[in-house]
Amino acid sequence: MPPQPGVCARLLWDLVSRVSLGVRNFRKASGLRRLASRGTLFSILAVACALASPAAPASQAGPSKDDAPPKPTQTADETKQAVATNSDDAKQPDSDKKDAASQEPGAPPIPPTPRGTGSPRGPSPATEPGQMYFELRYNVDGTDIQGAQGRSFLHPGINHTAEFSFFSNEQIGEHRRFEVLAIGRYTNNPQVDPERNSLQRAYLRLQGPSFEVNLGDALINFSRLSFNQNIKGLTIAKKLRPGLKAIGTVGFFVDRWGSLYRDYTVFRDLTGPANPLTPGKPYSRFVAGTRLEQSIGRGSWIALNWSHGKDLQQSLPGATLACEDPITGTISILPLNPGCVAIPGDVEIPGFRRPFPEAINNDVVSADTAVEYVPWHFGMRGEFAYSWTSGGTPPLGADASNFACAPVPPIFGAAVLDSRCFTSQQGDWAGRVEAHERIKRLTLRTDYARYEPNFFSANARQIRDLQDFTVRGEYELTRNINVIGMWRRSNDNLNGQHNFTNVVRAPEGRLVFRDLPFYRRMSVEVGYRERNLDTPGNPGPLDVQKRSTRIPFISVIVPARVANITFDYEHRHEMNAVTPQLSTDTDRFAIGYRAHYSWDRWEFSPTARFEIERLDKSTPLNAALTPTDVTLLFPNDFFSAFDTNRTIQAGFVLDTPRYFRVEGLYKEFNGLALSPLLANSLPQTPFLYFNQGFKRPSWRGALTYKIGNDENRTITFFYVRTNNFFPLGDPSAPNRSFRETIIGGSIVIRIRR
Repeated sequence: MPPQPGVCARLLWDLVSRVSLGVRNFRKASGLRRLASRGTLFSILAVACALASPAAPASQAGPSKDDAPPKPTQTADETKQAVATNSDDAKQPDSDKKDAASQEPGAPPIPPTPRGTGSPRGPSPATEPGQMYFELRYNVDGTDIQGAQGRSFLHPGINHTAEFSFFSNEQIGEHRRFEVLAIGRYTNNPQVDPERNSLQRAYLRLQGPSFEVNLGDALINFSRLSFNQNIKGLTIAKKLRPGLKAIGTVGFFVDRWGSLYRDYTVFRDLTGPANPLTPGKPYSRFVAGTRLEQSIGRGSWIALNWSHGKDLQQSLPGATLACEDPITGTISILPLNPGCVAIPGDVEIPGFRRPFPEAINNDVVSADTAVEYVPWHFGMRGEFAYSWTSGGTPPLGADASNFACAPVPPIFGAAVLDSRCFTSQQGDWAGRVEAHERIKRLTLRTDYARYEPNFFSANARQIRDLQDFTVRGEYELTRNINVIGMWRRSNDNLNGQHNFTNVVRAPEGRLVFRDLPFYRRMSVEVGYRERNLDTPGNPGPLDVQKRSTRIPFISVIVPARVANITFDYEHRHEMNAVTPQLSTDTDRFAIGYRAHYSWDRWEFSPTARFEIERLDKSTPLNAALTPTDVTLLFPNDFFSAFDTNRTIQAGFVLDTPRYFRVEGLYKEFNGLALSPLLANSLPQTPFLYFNQGFKRPSWRGALTYKIGNDENRTITFFYVRTNNFFPLGDPSAPNRSFRETIIGGSIVIRIRR
């Protein structure tokens, strides 16, 4: 086979490098003779390549795909991204990026891992050094609460919290790597974690040129409609051949590791005993799924997905039982008791004790695809899914007293999807499509999604009975001005069985100015948006709605050397056509400042922000009546009242040249709300209004000492004080104000290898 142009180029470059090295060492022994001999070899090689290149066939003008050396994989930012399956991520058009390895936040960066392309002719990857990372965090604080202690969510007393993290990434053999991550926590503060000793995150991962095996925490991201959540289990990804990849996963979806092996009473509210009607943890859900993906060129693929999720009812205690009257056959659903003792003569139906939350048993199959055509600057993605979920229609006469599941479907004309009461399967479909294209200065993007009333995906985010359409365009009017427009429409009642439909329309437009003539670094954004809600059809008096919120706004960013100053303003005019007295006007102002100053290794970063929101509302003259009282005549019986909310924040971080870091922060949230006094407190005074607002100032200071001036070993002392003031308004009401004081310290030790 004749040499390829690429090969000659590489040989020539290598030879030129050697010649340059010889010139640099010219004064050493035999410099002229070495340079002359290398010059002769250079001439011979150049002539050989020139004669061989024209003889090569046209199809071999460049190296083939199989001959290309393997590309290094990309690294992800989150540990939970254990399996690279995010084909649905719009920010990664290249499907090869979905094979990225993951990394724990705070852990040392993992160098790119060489990945094979299926060609045995590729060069061997270089050996990468192993990595190991330890971190110990210990925090102790003393919390004191004065006043209405029951209104504070903090835990008074001495609180301890310790976390230990371990991360290791080592090479095994020539092409494989083994990765371990474990994070454990101890705390006696139930506000931090209801478990005293807990495992926060853990996984074992083995990676090779064409496979990846993960045991433990993993983020599974098959597609938007099938599987997209964190699980704890086993996940295997395998490249069957170039461009074809298979992924399989099986495990559990829970809120924390402890929910898998600990009783629900561990997660109870400390204010009272454990209550099966309000368990402190969700179901442990058994999950499984597979994905088969075929890449088609760069940034394009087609894939098939299957997802299964089943809530394990035995993971939560029984909260209700069914009692049957043997004479009439009437069934009653009662809170859990020793056995139908509340109704004499009734007998418990065996095997009908149920947990309180609804349970799901769900399967989804879907097909998704992506197409990227670079010459046209065009891209399109889509997915179609079908689901089967345990559910059905409640029997006639069902209510909360005789039916454990929801007696009324949450969506009109749809089914109740609850495996506690139904064994039959309800099927329905969903689909989505999005496209984007750039035509010179114009960029267009459109999205459409439809979720039928009985479609459900337990392992992905979605809303039943929703149709949503969005179109967005951006045009570069000039070099300094961009015009952006968007229109969105959403509606429900897709089965058409309800007598009205909720329709939301949201148009929006904005102008963005950059590189202004009088100040190049400043940018200004001016825009207008609306949010409109309507209920066409025949809604009842309590269902009819016709609201429109009109929002003009402006945002200004002014960089000033090392600082950034921002200003925001918006006005919200909410019109209620059904109940005009509920219409409001709101003005919001905000100004912010952020900077970073340096003086001879001193670093100072101040921040400040002030925000105020003022609400103009219509309040009845008679404090004893509500604004919707039928005896009030709008606007004669109303006056304009104002509610105000303010946010004040100011802080700084000071880094000294050595050893110390100082932090300070002040925050205040306060509100003024004009509300009528309770009518039963002073009925003889109908016109009486008081401030029902609040004021919450908070201070925090921290001093950090870097042991040996090392950022990986620090000791921090901190002080936090928060006041929570609530005006009484009603003299007969109990005092709601309280103060919180926290004094403590923390130690952080990191060891890297």
